[in-house]
Amino acid sequence: MDVPHDALLLRIFTSSDDRCGAEEPLYHAIVLKAREMHLAGATVLKGALGYGQSSRLHHPHLIGKDDRPVVIEICDAEEKIKAFLLVLDEIMESGLVTLEKAQALQYGRKRSPYLERLKQSLLNHLHIEAAPTHNEIEPPSSEYAQM
Repeated sequence: MDVPHDALLLRIFTSSDDRCGAEEPLYHAIVLKAREMHLAGATVLKGALGYGQSSRLHHPHLIGKDDRPVVIEICDAEEKIKAFLLVLDEIMESGLVTLEKAQALQYGRKRSPYLERLKQSLLNHLHIEAAPTHNEIEPPSSEYAQM
């Protein structure tokens, strides 16, 4: 685990039905723009039911357009999020945006101890002792060496 660093969590509340231009869903345009600006990552969460300022319920329809609530979450350094807000202001017509201070912990594949812990856990689960590595093999005793 790396040392936590200060970050901002940006949450964008909108609807599946909101558009950027004539065809592209707004949430899709936001994620592509975040990627283009090299933000750390973005996640789109679709809700089952919700409402906003209008108090109108947003939910999936059997026939017609999908009007489910959508939340886009982006977490990155404060400077990068603030730069993204300027772009967001140009493409978003309605919705709600919130910002929260966050501590970001990043896990990466370079964590080799994880593979060792996984291997040991599997061996323990199967009740098998790990085979000794090349460095752990003991040399023959002196009585065998004299033969």
